[in-house]
Amino acid sequence: MWIISDEIEKDFAVLPMASINVFKAFEPQRYICGCNAYIYDPATMGGLAFEELGKKWKCPKCGAKKKTFTKTSLRSIT
Repeated sequence: MWIISDEIEKDFAVLPMASINVFKAFEPQRYICGCNAYIYDPATMGGLAFEELGKKWKCPKCGAKKKTFTKTSLRSIT
């Protein structure tokens, strides 16, 4: 589970690293829908990583299955 912090830039999340008791800031991985270019961004979706979504999760715009998505470095399509 991602922890979103107001102290860090909006596009970054914090992942707790329990084994060494520190927090590491990094850019969360985004995924893009192959059907309609919808971008799933954990930073704007309550901090839930794409990998943590259920197998039955579908694109909120077109209903495409999760396997239609691929990793992307894009922030948004305008």
